[in-house]
Amino acid sequence: MQISVRDQETTHNIQIEQPAGLLQILRESNLAVPAPCGGKGTCLKCTVTIEGIGSVLACQTILDEALWQRAGVPLDQPLVVRLPRYSRPQIATSGMLPELILSPLVARQSVIVDEPSLKDQRADDERFFDASGLSIPYRLLSQLPDVFRRSKYHPTAYVRIDTREVLRFVTDQTAEPLGLAVDIGTTTLAGYLCDLKTGRLLASDAMLNPQRTYGADVISRIEQAMAGHQTELQRVLAQAIGELTHRLLRQIDRIAAPDDLLNRVAHVVLTGNTVMMHLLTQLPPDAIARTPFIPVSVAAQTRTAAELGLPLEQDTICQLMPSIAAYVGADITAGLIATGLSSQGHQQQIALLIDIGTNGEMVLSTPNGRIACSTAAGPAFEAANITCGLGGVRGAIDRVTVEENDLVWTVIGGETPGETPAGLCGSGLVAAIASFLKAGLIDETGRITDEPELLPESLARRVRTVDGQRLVMITERGLNGEPVFLSQKDIRELQNAKAAIAAGVLLLLEKAGLEPERVDTVYIAGGFGNYLDIEDALAIGLLPPVFRGRTRSAGNTAGMGALACLLQQSWFGDAAETARTVTYFELSAEKRFTDLYIEGMMFPEPPDQD
Repeated sequence: MQISVRDQETTHNIQIEQPAGLLQILRESNLAVPAPCGGKGTCLKCTVTIEGIGSVLACQTILDEALWQRAGVPLDQPLVVRLPRYSRPQIATSGMLPELILSPLVARQSVIVDEPSLKDQRADDERFFDASGLSIPYRLLSQLPDVFRRSKYHPTAYVRIDTREVLRFVTDQTAEPLGLAVDIGTTTLAGYLCDLKTGRLLASDAMLNPQRTYGADVISRIEQAMAGHQTELQRVLAQAIGELTHRLLRQIDRIAAPDDLLNRVAHVVLTGNTVMMHLLTQLPPDAIARTPFIPVSVAAQTRTAAELGLPLEQDTICQLMPSIAAYVGADITAGLIATGLSSQGHQQQIALLIDIGTNGEMVLSTPNGRIACSTAAGPAFEAANITCGLGGVRGAIDRVTVEENDLVWTVIGGETPGETPAGLCGSGLVAAIASFLKAGLIDETGRITDEPELLPESLARRVRTVDGQRLVMITERGLNGEPVFLSQKDIRELQNAKAAIAAGVLLLLEKAGLEPERVDTVYIAGGFGNYLDIEDALAIGLLPPVFRGRTRSAGNTAGMGALACLLQQSWFGDAAETARTVTYFELSAEKRFTDLYIEGMMFPEPPDQD
């Protein structure tokens, strides 16, 4: 049996040897469809179309003879599966950077070596060391005779500065080495390519994490790893890092093939949450998901691309930034560096770094030290568990306001307000609920009004009851022909997420003996934070009202912190010191957290509009 999988660009013919789940076959073929629920059939995001049958859930569809019969297709003919249309995501790659003194780990060096003679019979490696002070690892010794002869005893190499060791030999025409910083997020990957000689940022790019087909959050990924898919999770992540690298290389030289430039990539710094780092290195993550939440390791590591299974030159140095705890990862360590809140940053103000995602990770920095915690916010801020939720892609609603007694929205990639949307992304979800509060469509408990007749007609008509579920209609017909709305359940999902973040912030301040008024600056990190409207965040109670005017979007601080370590090696050492000295509080055992969480479920009353 064979299936013909068609997306918006290409057709993939896949042979099916025995009955298998459609979602699993798509995963194995690197044809990822979203499956935020991990394949449990509850999120409905893995919907595909089978010709002759119609829409089905990939996670609930078995490719067997009965399916061919149901579609009316002979067994010797391919079954046509059409994937939904996806747009390129809008992913933030910019952000804050600390002051840098360029001092990379790898540099290009040419050496002039005395030619041998009967009077000078030193061994090749000794001759090279005497001329350069550089040692040669055993794996490169066999290359040395040929390198000498081809270069006429003027060899050129990429050199690891800290160990004074040759990393790889290159030709004298090979340009300066390149460095790569990668932020491995649960939902997205972001990459930055630099010239290590000048420190110039040559290219940046981002893509969705293909692991999302195994679940939207880290717990789903851990469950999939425990179910026997850990090797697959590592493989798709390594391939994605390779694909991201090739995208970046294509940006800097559109004539040469990326493979021609790959030899110049000599150093990679990787960051991400603790689970992503475990999956990349194939460390078992299962203990992170159960009390008392113990990772195998949070230490900084220096490995090679070969050891990590990355499709780069196998001797490429790969440095993994250190994590702080099971749910405060290396991405937060990097964020502390980017915002100047690390040990080397010498921050004298009281500042708060918050990374809002499936986990709400936060660090409070004071002149007396740093404390951190993490809250399980769930995937609502990334709209993964929202009925009409989308990632930050073209066509997703990213802003909602109330104008002339009606809802007005903008979509990513749109040119005018009110364009037909395909769904809502995370920032659009927050903006929509902030607008619902302002308009009276929901009250401070989050309940959709049961008295729409008290609202202006333009708003009242948006309140519906469908299949016993209360909802607020945004548009009757979206880009895919389906309505775009928020249900009562969707609103509750956002309430749960924002209550977790709000409670974590307040408890962290209590642990430090500080009132919210004492905080000088609040940095909102991550892709979601980059597009979040701070006023919307305040309107729904995500942040205390006293943070107004003190809060700034810091962009992708994880990627920027990794970039800092790439360009100035002392920052990598500072990362280890910073991670080691942050005090972590586990909130799940704190009764006070539960009390604050319950209080945080309520929305603030909207200000009087009169």
